[in-house]
Amino acid sequence: MISLRFPRTLGARIAGLFAFLLVVVTVAVSVLIREFVRRDLEKGTRDSLLNMQDRMADSLERNRREASLFAELGAQAERSEQNAADRGSAMFQVTLVEESRLRGIRLETVASGDSRELQATVLQRGFAGMPTVDYVLVKGGAGRVHLVAAAPVGGIERDRRVVTATLPLGREFLRKESRAIGGEVTLLQRGDMLATSSSCFGCTSCLRQVLSSPEQWRRMEEGHPIYFTFECNPEPQAVVAVPLRTFDGQTVALALSRSRLNERNALRNATIAVAGIGASITVALVCIFLFLVSRVVRPLRELTRAASAIAEGRYGETVPVRGDDEVAVLSGTFNRMSMSMDNAMREISDWNRLLETRVEEKKRELEEVHLRMIEVERLAAMGQVAAGIAHELNNPLSGMMGYSELGIELFRDRKPESFTPQELARMRGYFDNICGLTRRCRDIILDMLKFARQPTEEFSLQSLNDLVGETLAFLENQLRQGNVTFRTEYSPALPPFQGNALQMQQVFTNLVMNAAQAMPGGGVVFVRTRRSGERLEAEFSDTGSGIPPEILRRVFDPFFTTKPVGEGTGLGLSVSRSIVMRHGGEISVSSAVGKGSTFTVVLPVSHGNSAAPHGKEKA
Repeated sequence: MISLRFPRTLGARIAGLFAFLLVVVTVAVSVLIREFVRRDLEKGTRDSLLNMQDRMADSLERNRREASLFAELGAQAERSEQNAADRGSAMFQVTLVEESRLRGIRLETVASGDSRELQATVLQRGFAGMPTVDYVLVKGGAGRVHLVAAAPVGGIERDRRVVTATLPLGREFLRKESRAIGGEVTLLQRGDMLATSSSCFGCTSCLRQVLSSPEQWRRMEEGHPIYFTFECNPEPQAVVAVPLRTFDGQTVALALSRSRLNERNALRNATIAVAGIGASITVALVCIFLFLVSRVVRPLRELTRAASAIAEGRYGETVPVRGDDEVAVLSGTFNRMSMSMDNAMREISDWNRLLETRVEEKKRELEEVHLRMIEVERLAAMGQVAAGIAHELNNPLSGMMGYSELGIELFRDRKPESFTPQELARMRGYFDNICGLTRRCRDIILDMLKFARQPTEEFSLQSLNDLVGETLAFLENQLRQGNVTFRTEYSPALPPFQGNALQMQQVFTNLVMNAAQAMPGGGVVFVRTRRSGERLEAEFSDTGSGIPPEILRRVFDPFFTTKPVGEGTGLGLSVSRSIVMRHGGEISVSSAVGKGSTFTVVLPVSHGNSAAPHGKEKA
């Protein structure tokens, strides 16, 4: 297979762009010229149809006058014959009849009692003594549309007579008019063909289809002419249809059509001529432009070569300077730039090494600061729960002291053999209670140690429900003192996530403690866990007073707090967000003043034993 490869140089691209634009302009101009020629030819066709319409109207008006004249002359001849029957009158009548036949007009004398009176209502006006000429739509015959002129002869009552001059607008009449105006003539009423001069069945079928449309026929009945075109084999046609009104108010369409073949041929020839001229001009201009571009692009190629050498690290490359034009000025500037870049690159290399050292130092400092912030917040949280833990320890210790004092009083100044079995049993009960209270103290201290042990950066698979449950269990007794209760809704069978248990418990503790502090008079903390696609969500809601909008957008800022001085560090939510982000998740808040706030922690689901987002995975 032969493949064509075009150069991708600047000159080739400029020449290609110029050629493309030139072709686009040429095509656009050609299209505009073709459209102009098409509209001009279409206007010529429309003007030709209008000229045909005017000539047809003149012919019909002439025929109306002739029919009216023949009817009037026939009526005069009838009246002369009644008054004085002479040979001159008879000869005139014979001549009149012959002359009317030559013009296709049929002369008849109709009496008032003739049965044909009902066939043409135009006769009624003639019997009333009024000369009339109009179109009449009849059934059957050579032409279904007749031009009828009626002239009264005279008489009284039932002896009244009318001379009619009838011109059938049939096929022969339409063919004669077609030769006179240079186009085909057709009479239609809606989809009904009345008469036509055309021998093309396809053309007449298309005419019937167009004019049978209710919309088109409504326009005809309103008296508007219609211009339209249609494709017909072998020649396309242009048509103008004008309405004719019959004596009884019916509408007949007079359609004048002519071929558009000459228009199509002229348009095709004009298109070929314009396209040929445009192509010739385009080729000539492209050749001239390529020659000019080659003269300009040569210095640019040398600049490109030198720039490629600099890009490869060979600084100091220069190009020859020819002349004093813009390209020569560019070449000189390039040479100076190339010489100065060598010194600049040495300086940049030194600065890069210095910056890399500084960046590493700052990175280590930031990591240390972040760890300190986490530790400070953890210690602050420990301080918040210390009072509650002291209270928790005080209750069992007080019980232990009370039972011990009871035992001492029972044994004071008495010998062992003096104790009754009931007193010994009561003493054993005291010791059992002391043992149970001691276990309670041990559990509280173990929970405290578990929460306070030094955190690590190790990540492992964790259960969201377990971590949240352990955090709530640790804080439950302390928050119960502030009349704060929990309502939990855990989604079962949640998949694990990669994380650090102590760090995530620190986040959950901070959120729960904040919720409790937002309800100083007591309230309910709603805790929910669920899965949303490939994410796990833990939601903490309170029934407090909510967070105002101006404060809500700053709650995650470091050192921002609304608590009095000495009661908060302002790092809780900032550190919590940092921990969640290190786990590849996010934390968000929504709040309504007077209704409460909701914090949502989102964590990614762990698939198998994949690596943790940050830190190390426990071996």
